Amino acid sequence: MSLRDLLARGYFPKELPTPFVTASFAKCVSTAHALPGDFGKSAANGKKLPAAQACMYSLARGGLLRRPLSICNPLHYFLLSKEIINNWVSIKPRVAGSALSATAPEFKVKGRAIDGKHPQSARSQFARNTRLGRRYILQTDINRFYHSIYTHSISWALHTKPVAKANHSLALLGNKLDYWIRMGQDRQTVGIPIGPDTSLLMAELIMQRCDETLLHALPKLQGHRFIDDYELSFQTRTEAEDAYHLLDASLADFELALNPKKTRVLELPLPLEDPWVTELRQFKFSRGSQPGQAADLNNYFSKAFSLHASNPGEPVLSFAVAKFREMKIAPANWSLFQQLILLCAIPEPASFPYVLEQIIIRKNAGAAVLVPELEEVVNELIVRHSARRHSSEVANAAWGASH
Repeated sequence: MSLRDLLARGYFPKELPTPFVTASFAKCVSTAHALPGDFGKSAANGKKLPAAQACMYSLARGGLLRRPLSICNPLHYFLLSKEIINNWVSIKPRVAGSALSATAPEFKVKGRAIDGKHPQSARSQFARNTRLGRRYILQTDINRFYHSIYTHSISWALHTKPVAKANHSLALLGNKLDYWIRMGQDRQTVGIPIGPDTSLLMAELIMQRCDETLLHALPKLQGHRFIDDYELSFQTRTEAEDAYHLLDASLADFELALNPKKTRVLELPLPLEDPWVTELRQFKFSRGSQPGQAADLNNYFSKAFSLHASNPGEPVLSFAVAKFREMKIAPANWSLFQQLILLCAIPEPASFPYVLEQIIIRKNAGAAVLVPELEEVVNELIVRHSARRHSSEVANAAWGASH
């Protein structure tokens, strides 16, 4: 992994539309002999550069839910990334993965520069393994995780709290990482940016210390963690409740707290995935005639629309559209298919990137686009959401307008 990789494939949040890339920025700052304003030299003592604010990108999720992502100041992100690459030998052992962590950060050759070892789609596989032989599970996550991370706790996780509290100088690596994160968000000490790959690295640095504390107290513990989402397995409800208190205390050492609204002890057996996911996944499409596929498409999307209505806040339509990535659509059904997927965009704007993906892939293969219908959806998204500063709807609609 190089600095150029981290700047090219780990800077902008992955949720931004495809045209938004940072490859040219990465090439410029990683190969230039002298950088504008000589900020590399100015940063040597860490005190001569002004603080900056990240730009907020409001991402649509299921229902009314949104997630504020950060587009970091390029100067401060460069300096943070450079610090990580230059000191990777020291950082790597601290994020190598605990027995619970499914998302231990790894450098990747394709896609994101840094990503979790296992994808979110592996949750059901982990559940099968860690629930085996147990009767109860504890499910919980951290309240407003990225928003609540105390930046000084990065140094605590890297060096231990006593060492970090005794040494506030920038000679300590953890303090440097803390400093560049704070300088990139107007010196705030609470919260780290959501979106850049460096934040997953910082999050895992802290969470793996919490895992270690919990595993020290419960060495036979079974379970897994995806970033801040825990599922832990036990023989009795009492064991699960005791583990909750131990985990809560471990997190408190890093100024973090569990989310009471998402904390529950449940008796097994339980579904391995949401029922609506299973229902859509198991839908069978005809392999025969074009009329049969047309009927299946209508039935499938009718089912998806019904599940969307009965599962508010869940990304039902995004999942429904994404299913067609590997499916061939008969040429005679292409217009029908476009109409059906475009029907998803307004009620669930988070599905629109998946809709565009389907249209663009097939357009590139020679299929004609229903331009008036696409224009109507694009214009509605822009008019409805621009006044609300809903970044993802407007950005994806602008991308769609180019097609």
